[in-house]
Amino acid sequence: MPVAQQHIAGSSGDFSEGVIVSRNIDGKDVIFIRRQGQVHCYLDQCTHQPVKLSEFGEVMGGRLVCHAHGGTFDLDRDGAVVCDPPLDALKSFMTQESQGQVLVFI
Repeated sequence: MPVAQQHIAGSSGDFSEGVIVSRNIDGKDVIFIRRQGQVHCYLDQCTHQPVKLSEFGEVMGGRLVCHAHGGTFDLDRDGAVVCDPPLDALKSFMTQESQGQVLVFI
């Protein structure tokens, strides 16, 4: 299995609470969401159908709702499904904040 590489996603100030921020990092389209002060990173794709969460998603409290078909993911439980039709959790990537930067390991 390949080892995840560290990448700089941006400065800490680029990631506001509850806002979806999309980036392409190492050839992968990903989204970042700051929730309760911590930045989380997920693949920018609903697990139900291949639609971009950066276009069809909305953060509502501790949940990410995909408006394409209503799939809902729990941001406090690493993107776990809380409302069908998706069956699989969001693909997540480890993040870390250090010296004013957000790092992601992909």
